[in-house]
Amino acid sequence: MFSSVITNQLVIASALIAATFLVHAVFVAFISAFLRRRQPTGRGIADLFRDVIVMVAISVLLLIAHFSSIWMWAICYLHLGAFIDLETALYFSSATYTTLGYGDVLPPQEWRILSGAMAANGLLLFGLSAAILVDASVRIRLGGDN
Repeated sequence: MFSSVITNQLVIASALIAATFLVHAVFVAFISAFLRRRQPTGRGIADLFRDVIVMVAISVLLLIAHFSSIWMWAICYLHLGAFIDLETALYFSSATYTTLGYGDVLPPQEWRILSGAMAANGLLLFGLSAAILVDASVRIRLGGDN
């Protein structure tokens, strides 16, 4: 049977994962709406620069979504008292969300399960971002909503 400590962590992790997916869904919907409205481009040098700007803008938007997720996790850890300051919570959240995991900062034992959930969350959302970037580059290359 699950203990209340594990149950609490699973509930918190589920809520945070749902919230981060919601944030990313908003960004993805915005990017998709933008790509649907784009006019097909020619193949001149001005169109090339415009396509580069579009890809950079999409990448920046996706990074903002990821940074938002990292901040959400860090604030949660801070609120739970897992870390004593925001810098440590952000550092741990960044390293874990990106699955880099240096291991030099660890959460207290009663919050360890959250770190695995956060790594899975980051892995899935980075996969989603990669899919969005591939889709955007295909649409740009083909000049429309293909």
